Amino acid sequence: MRRSRREGSAGIGWLLALVLVIIVVGAATWKGLAGVEGGGDQDLAPRATAETVDGAPLLEPAEEAEGPRVVSGVEAGPAGAYASMDRVFEGTGTIFGEVQVEAGVPYPEAWTLTLEPSRVAKGKEKAVTRTIQSEPGQRDFQLRDLPMASYRLSVAAEGLVARPQEVALFKLAGYEHMPGVNVVHVTSRLVRVASVEGRIRQASGDMAVDFPVYLIDRKSPNEGRMEVMTDSAGGFKFSDVSSGNWILRTGHPVHSATSPQPVLVQLAPVALDEILLPPLATLEVETTDAYGRPFPDVELVGYLRGSGNGSFRAKTDAYGRATMRYLAPGPWRVNATDKLEGLRCKLDVALLAGETKMSAMNMR
Repeated sequence: MRRSRREGSAGIGWLLALVLVIIVVGAATWKGLAGVEGGGDQDLAPRATAETVDGAPLLEPAEEAEGPRVVSGVEAGPAGAYASMDRVFEGTGTIFGEVQVEAGVPYPEAWTLTLEPSRVAKGKEKAVTRTIQSEPGQRDFQLRDLPMASYRLSVAAEGLVARPQEVALFKLAGYEHMPGVNVVHVTSRLVRVASVEGRIRQASGDMAVDFPVYLIDRKSPNEGRMEVMTDSAGGFKFSDVSSGNWILRTGHPVHSATSPQPVLVQLAPVALDEILLPPLATLEVETTDAYGRPFPDVELVGYLRGSGNGSFRAKTDAYGRATMRYLAPGPWRVNATDKLEGLRCKLDVALLAGETKMSAMNMR
């Protein structure tokens, strides 16, 4: 009996020792994994994510999306908690890409690429202008050592045009040590163009001269907008209009003097029916100083106070005069400002349909 008890005690001892070893090894393994997956400064390290060009991913998106991203020197942009970070335009970058044509169109012998400052985006003041004239058979392009800024890129060829694209090269505030968006790929697609023309007549029967007309792309109203002025015969013509659905507006790009007119542009030139304006008014303003002498270079800002929409900006000439035509009838407020001498005055005037009204504004 005594021998069996000793052997049982020894077996229990070995079992306890084995359990202790397993616990120690497990704790060490858990600590090592925590050091790899856990917090600390490693949570701020950038992780790769998807960069897209024209909606097509260059890489498969990562499972998580936090913080700034860098993929082979291409900054994919802020995400998550860093989405509100400011762009910093310091350093240089590269824009490269290719020029394609729509299906069924022969590739042009030559095309011209124009890179210019963006018209609206932050950072446009640091942009430069570059032009590339392609060689025969050339289909790609590279623009290196560009100052980080916001750009507008467009491509054109004989009878073909591509939609302008906004391109930005930048870094993120707080991460200036990282490459940022320093390499951008752009695909520009040339499509066939046509023309849109027409004529505008006033309600009195006279032709509308020097009257603004706007052709706006329905898919991209901010980027695809063209403007022309009618000639001495009331005629207007938009050249190099790409195929698609457009809207024609008169007088103002938003507050059109006539009903917005859909325009379908395909391969042939488009000739519109004559457009008849509603009865409008003309306001002639003369600005003078305290002694009744002409007061030149006064800035005028007017807006319609009644129902409807209308506004204008103008500047008096060397004789203190300015003429605003094609104004909607109704009560108007005109504010006059001379920034050089700090003088201001205002005018309230009611305009009737078809009339030309003269008003004086005394700058005091």
